[in-house]
Amino acid sequence: MRSFEPYIPSVPIYPQAPTDPYERLLQSVSPRIRERLCAEGHSRKVGVGEVVGAMGEPVVGLVERGWFKLVRFTELGDEQLLSIRQRCAFFGLENLGHAHSLAPEVVAITPAQVRVWSFELFESMVREELELTRGVLNLLIEQIEDENNLRLLNQSARVPTRLARMLLIYAQEEGKTTASGLFLRMPFTQYDLALMLGVRRETVNVSLMELEESGLIRRSGREVWVDEARVLAHLENEGATYGIPQLEAPRLPRRSFASLS
Repeated sequence: MRSFEPYIPSVPIYPQAPTDPYERLLQSVSPRIRERLCAEGHSRKVGVGEVVGAMGEPVVGLVERGWFKLVRFTELGDEQLLSIRQRCAFFGLENLGHAHSLAPEVVAITPAQVRVWSFELFESMVREELELTRGVLNLLIEQIEDENNLRLLNQSARVPTRLARMLLIYAQEEGKTTASGLFLRMPFTQYDLALMLGVRRETVNVSLMELEESGLIRRSGREVWVDEARVLAHLENEGATYGIPQLEAPRLPRRSFASLS
């Protein structure tokens, strides 16, 4: 199995500060715009299966906690997964400047909290404020880079490895440390796991059993204990360390759009 190598973007972008994307966006704009962004964004809790943005109705949001799926439906009514948004990730920025009918449906797949802005307001601010335009473009470049890296990871890693990575990331975000490992109550349905992994539900079952037999996880109903040390070693051995802070190689230096002008 070939090791996973991060995608190298053709456009140079700025060095990442040790802050989340929202904080970087706030730091990149004037106090006046910063105050307006903070005042107009409204935070609320979202339950599993709750729709934040209906299909065709664009919305700009920041995931403060939990995971969301961005989906569309085929003519036959089948759900088509476009991407996953996790903690500290934006959704809706990709719809700026596009026809509103292209907006996907944004659905919570775990208990979540999200900060939401009016799409029309956010879009008008981006059009009027050059520094905000630059900040959003930088975030979009990061998003494209991450999605390309994940696409390469999915092509190179086995399904059980990808599932182990997914459970570890969620456990690190929401789990509790115990003597038996990181404990979490499984929030994902098998349908959503299959959708996110691009496989059948039967494959999810087989993969969960493989992870359990390998000692990477332990299950009791919906309760799961993740052996963090073993999973980290497994991901490193499989070349699937992208997105895991303890194992991930440093990113390439970046420059902002402001430095390119």
